[in-house]
Amino acid sequence: MILRVDGWAYQLHLLQALKRKPDLFLCERLDVKAVFQCAVLALKFPEAPTVKASCGFFTELLPRCGEVEPVGKVVQEDGRMLLIAVLEAIGGQASRSLMDCFADILFALNKHCFSLLSVWIKEALQAPGFPSARLSPEQKDTFSQQILRERVNKRRVKEMVKEFTLLCRGLHGTDYTADY
Repeated sequence: MILRVDGWAYQLHLLQALKRKPDLFLCERLDVKAVFQCAVLALKFPEAPTVKASCGFFTELLPRCGEVEPVGKVVQEDGRMLLIAVLEAIGGQASRSLMDCFADILFALNKHCFSLLSVWIKEALQAPGFPSARLSPEQKDTFSQQILRERVNKRRVKEMVKEFTLLCRGLHGTDYTADY
């Protein structure tokens, strides 16, 4: 599979097809790694429908990492890249209106790839200034602990992500976010 910028519409249709028919991942000719990387790149696009489609793809893909061997292998190899992209988005690179979508990916990672996520999130958040220079090490540690503890309540994870994104953007506790 060749990834080209002019082929993004095709790639998104492929992501939607794989979401509806996950047994396509068993096809020998499908480059699961390329599809995964394409979806990670789509998370960084400025268009909300593209980002939502990519988030939806991951929320469907991650539950299959234990049952579909090619998917599990790619998640082990490239899941850290997915987490970094999600944390960058939460840190301020994506619209706040998309935070529930990114929270869904975190929830799926936590529920289906807990041992990997627990290592990746601690390593990622140790980097100074990541995902935002506004965060203290204590705030990052608190966020990672809260996320790793919550493997059942998706609504609670969404609340944690919304609060964390406000901290990352320097908006926590302001009148601007009273209704958020």
